Amino acid sequence: MVAVNPLVIDFARKDDLLKIYPEAPLFSSDQAGWDGVQLQYHRHPPHQLAANYSKQHRIIIHARCVERSYHPPSLPMVEEMIEHRFRTTQFGGGDVTVVPANVLNSCYWSTEYEFITLSFESNTFARHTFDLTNIANVQFIPSFSKPDPLIHSIGLALKSELETSAIGSRLYIDSLTAALMTHLLRHYSSDQKLISRHQSGLSKRQLQQVTDFIHQHLEQDLSLAEIAAIVQISPSYFSTLFKQSTGLAPHQYVIQCRIDHAKQLLKQGEWSITDVALTLGFTHQSHLSRHFKRLVGVTPKAFLKSQ
Repeated sequence: MVAVNPLVIDFARKDDLLKIYPEAPLFSSDQAGWDGVQLQYHRHPPHQLAANYSKQHRIIIHARCVERSYHPPSLPMVEEMIEHRFRTTQFGGGDVTVVPANVLNSCYWSTEYEFITLSFESNTFARHTFDLTNIANVQFIPSFSKPDPLIHSIGLALKSELETSAIGSRLYIDSLTAALMTHLLRHYSSDQKLISRHQSGLSKRQLQQVTDFIHQHLEQDLSLAEIAAIVQISPSYFSTLFKQSTGLAPHQYVIQCRIDHAKQLLKQGEWSITDVALTLGFTHQSHLSRHFKRLVGVTPKAFLKSQ
């Protein structure tokens, strides 16, 4: 099962994927402009994955077998190899395999099935978690497939955003990435203890700096990294502190601020719903309407009539 000369795969290069997979992914985040994490959604027939090293850390989320009209879906029998250790198992929906960068791995699956791969560079992990641990170079621990509900749900949420053209904003993608990095640090690294801190939120000055910046840039597709940089905190730790201070995740807070401002603009009666949506950074009118109804209880059109 192990090749004499294992391949070196760069997941940032499309051509490299065809060195180990029989077909290109069904879709990927290559053109979505995501910061730090790359998603690919695969569907492949039975296949022997060539032994390889990846330049990026890699997470494989095993989705399901492909259903055929003549054959109900079943769980594939799989032989995994990580660093010359072998295991034969039956993948369950939502099982997760973690393969760190530069770790030898291979796999054989017995039936056509679908899966998600999340890949990211080592510096992405370091940037997200630099103040969550005292260890300068945290080492990932490889893991054969096992259930991990949190990674599974994050993977599906990222896939859903990609399928809907990422209308949820870059900040939402960043928040999911930050949660993923913290979880990996806690459960799949050589340093599984986070730094103990007594801080129970941002200071008043920090919170004011951050909220002022958000209100001044509501129309922009803000990133978690640029907001966290205002108070010089890593994105993952910033997300935790911000939620402790406001009760909302950063992306939830930005949506709330946009909807509050939308109500003010609609009350003035000088703006169309479409203009309000585009002015406040929503992709289109229906994007505004979805969040408006969720938070206000009525659609923007009904809100206008009530005024």
